[in-house]
Amino acid sequence: MMRMRKISAFFLALFAGAILAAGQSFCVKLSGDIPAEASKVLSQRFTQMLESEGFSVVDDAEEILSVTATVQERMETPGSMSQSVIVLNIKAKAKGQETVLTVRGVGKDDKDAWLRAVKQVLPRSRQAQEFLEKLK
Repeated sequence: MMRMRKISAFFLALFAGAILAAGQSFCVKLSGDIPAEASKVLSQRFTQMLESEGFSVVDDAEEILSVTATVQERMETPGSMSQSVIVLNIKAKAKGQETVLTVRGVGKDDKDAWLRAVKQVLPRSRQAQEFLEKLK
């Protein structure tokens, strides 16, 4: 009996969270000097984050999720097969809430390193989920 109450309470909380998020729309705006392919992936990742929590993403929404990517560190690996290493700080800000994700990418050139770095932004990461909870 107690187990059924816990399960019912869990689903009730899950349903209530979905209702609270429903109806909220965001527009994802990227800023910073981001290569085109990396920009596309970054936009997709933040759209996935929002939609997985029941928010909708539209171009003309009043609420704006501002995403800024800045280079924290850039270097080249030594040797004949040199690679670019880039460390990015990706700051997401909306409704007075803010989080900074630090990601690292290694690639054959800067564009490839950027792309590999933004692919490290995971919609299901603990930090992303905490940020989304604050938005509700």
